[in-house]
Amino acid sequence: MTKLFIPDEVQIPRIAAIHDLCGYGSCSLTTVIPVLAAAGLEAMPVPTSYLSTHTAFGSYTFFDTTENLPTYLGHWDQVGLQIDGAYTGFLGSLEQIDIILDFFRGRPEMLCIVDPVMGDKGTVYATYTEAMCQEMKKLVSTADLLTPNITEAAVLLDKEYRGQALSEQQTREICQRLLDLGCEHIILKGIERDDDNLIWNAVASSDGSYAETGHQRVAAAMHGTGDLFASIVTAGIFSGRDLHETVVFAGKLIHDAMSYSLTQKGWQARGVNFEPFLNYVSYFCGNQRGQIEAPELSQL
Repeated sequence: MTKLFIPDEVQIPRIAAIHDLCGYGSCSLTTVIPVLAAAGLEAMPVPTSYLSTHTAFGSYTFFDTTENLPTYLGHWDQVGLQIDGAYTGFLGSLEQIDIILDFFRGRPEMLCIVDPVMGDKGTVYATYTEAMCQEMKKLVSTADLLTPNITEAAVLLDKEYRGQALSEQQTREICQRLLDLGCEHIILKGIERDDDNLIWNAVASSDGSYAETGHQRVAAAMHGTGDLFASIVTAGIFSGRDLHETVVFAGKLIHDAMSYSLTQKGWQARGVNFEPFLNYVSYFCGNQRGQIEAPELSQL
């Protein structure tokens, strides 16, 4: 079994959630915070930008928080906050990568999960410049766990994107080259095989271990599934669950959440509805802190 984090029996783990915040659209911090909370973990949000909607809309407002980030994170040091880990997602500027690197270096005890949110299906997001994509390699090198999709893996390795269909040999080679960048563990997401109706995720580690897990494919493309996957993985890891079993669980939950979302009006714009499934996150992550009897509600 591969456990990346052993939680304290009493103290709730604190995770810095470094991501953008969208007013509408199921993604980023509006996904990370409730998923970590359902797992019984404390999310400490670090907004990298504010958007009115996610970027799949034809237009959106975008506010960059780069100027404020050093002061924001520096204040945590001033007040002596202990932080057990960090999960990074969408970053809003080139400078933010260096700011987050400094944050990581100043807290070497943190377990760092990096989701290099740069693009999907062969397209790099409009806000990501070539310089940002290259600088992202530095952040990747510090990661305890890296969770790229195939597009992001191609960008990090300076390779041409050739589609989602990969053989096991190709997948193993990609994972090894990503590990060579300096990270300890890899989850390569969204692999397709021509001969089945499954989506595969590969899990590889610097110790040479490798495994794949598949789950049923949903016949729809839905915004926010990558953020949901990384959030569930983060929740499982910091709850002390095994890496491989966490990936299996994340795949199953995303399948069910996507299937449910197809019943909701406007799902094409909103993205994946995960909220009805948060109780599964609680059970999987062992959020049984109710061993301490809960106080009765106040009589208002």
